[in-house]
Amino acid sequence: MIRINHLSKGYSNHELFEDVNLTIGSKEKIGLVGRNGSGKSTFLKILMGKEHYEEGTIEMPSHFRIQSLEQHLDFTEPTILQQVCQALPSDVHGQKWQAESILMGLGFTKADFERAPDEFSSGMQVRLRLAQTLVSEADLLLLDEPTNYLDILSLRWLERFLKSWKGSFILVTHDRTFMKKVVKQVVGIHRGKMRKMQGGPEKLMEQIHREEEVHEKTRLNQEKKDAKTKEFISKFRAGARSAGLVQSRIKSLDKQKIHKKLAKLPEINFHFKSEVFNGSHLLRATNISYAYEEGNPVIEKFSLAVRPQDRIAIIGPNGKGKSTLLRLLVNDLVIQAGNLKSHDNLKIGYFGVSHINALDPRNTIFAELMALPDSKEQLVRRVCGSLLFTGESVKKQISKLSGGEKSRVGLAKLILSKNNLLVLDEPTNHLDMESCLALTEALEAFPGTVIFVSHDEAMIGKLATRLVVFDGGQVKVIERGYDYFLENIGWVEEEIDVSFKKEGSTNKEIYLEKKEKSKQLRLAQKKLAKLEKSLLKMEAEQEENTLLLSQAYTEKNNADMRSYGAKAKDLHKNIETSYKELERLLEEEAGHPDQ
Repeated sequence: MIRINHLSKGYSNHELFEDVNLTIGSKEKIGLVGRNGSGKSTFLKILMGKEHYEEGTIEMPSHFRIQSLEQHLDFTEPTILQQVCQALPSDVHGQKWQAESILMGLGFTKADFERAPDEFSSGMQVRLRLAQTLVSEADLLLLDEPTNYLDILSLRWLERFLKSWKGSFILVTHDRTFMKKVVKQVVGIHRGKMRKMQGGPEKLMEQIHREEEVHEKTRLNQEKKDAKTKEFISKFRAGARSAGLVQSRIKSLDKQKIHKKLAKLPEINFHFKSEVFNGSHLLRATNISYAYEEGNPVIEKFSLAVRPQDRIAIIGPNGKGKSTLLRLLVNDLVIQAGNLKSHDNLKIGYFGVSHINALDPRNTIFAELMALPDSKEQLVRRVCGSLLFTGESVKKQISKLSGGEKSRVGLAKLILSKNNLLVLDEPTNHLDMESCLALTEALEAFPGTVIFVSHDEAMIGKLATRLVVFDGGQVKVIERGYDYFLENIGWVEEEIDVSFKKEGSTNKEIYLEKKEKSKQLRLAQKKLAKLEKSLLKMEAEQEENTLLLSQAYTEKNNADMRSYGAKAKDLHKNIETSYKELERLLEEEAGHPDQ
């Protein structure tokens, strides 16, 4: 257990937090929340002993092991497997299967195990550092934004890993849904104070909101009461008979606790303007293909029609072609085969890596936005303020901005333009929880069409009306939302992982073939049930028709005899055909005894 007593930390004239009193118990799963700049990362560094503090004490057992997710780490081993095995505890140093399991969960393949760490992209190197942290089996993990650069499947794997983690961890992430799924307690930094409570981030925010409402009501009541008291003092101060009452009220004013008005905290605000669109389709991709290397297409014969007010999420593992597809749709890459047709009135607002990289590093934030066509100073300043660029901060050079600040500049460019199609590649990267929520709400309110790549399951679930899914070596268009996908289709790659663990299988093709057979069997079983129901209905109808035909013969009603006779022939023929189909389906089902 860690005990934190009366801890305070600040920089020059800015106090981050003061008089913090917390305990961190064994096996506690804690989410650390607070606005950007509130001191979350600083607090983790203090626990690691990498940052000093002004006041207070931190007590922990001498044998207590803390492991943090390092943002920068020198790789010393020749392969990634050896690099991760280096972080194994000494008592299990030879059990490299633990390192292999974590690497595969985070998206590495067995073929990657023998490659050098420096061969991988910066995003995959972040995953490698995360693997080293998770394999350490420390008493306390400090995870500062571990979800950055993880794709949706790696995120889902990490969720399962942390749920089963035997020790404690403190998690900082902008992904509110991910945090809610894995933490049991939450510690919040708010207005320089820290508190801990059971539950997730929403529960804490609701509690803070209620307390601040009560504070404001108390303050206003106090002001009214104080005004009446001061009026009484002023009115009767000179009277000898009321001197005692006046002095009593003066002492009461001096002793009472003052409820100061809470400063309004800055809130980010997104609002995207829409250009009117009249037409049935904004763009239509037909059998488009693209390859970075000849003979190895990333996108192959893909078709998609984009309609007004669509919310299309492009989802799947990293490195499979999601961003490439996005760039093809906005003509940021030239298609190599197929056809892409855009409506004459289409106006696209694009946000992506190439968009961020295109910011002029020599410009200030203000100059970069003023360079847009038809920019007006007052509007630019208002948009800057809505994205928390206020005062002198608008004069910061692009080259000096953090990743999150550059993202906000890119989003500001979209806000300052009018579009009927927004195309966004990982727009929530580098944003905090409040900003992610505000962006999702703004995109939901946007009257136009949105196509976006994201690994944020909350954002996908909230926005997406259609999906483009990269999974199991295929690209599929799903005409439903994310909840439907999870409940009725699911991730092939996740099912393969489960199959490998249960059966020791290593052949993806065998698994996919088995999955396809199972799918065909389920379809046959549905047909069988439908056919049985139809047969029962036809046989009941045949019995009724026989009675009516018999009655027509008795009454010598020629018209009814012809009508019911013809119907009897049709029913007999349909029943015979249905029984043959029923026999075929039963044989097909019998041929799958393992199902």
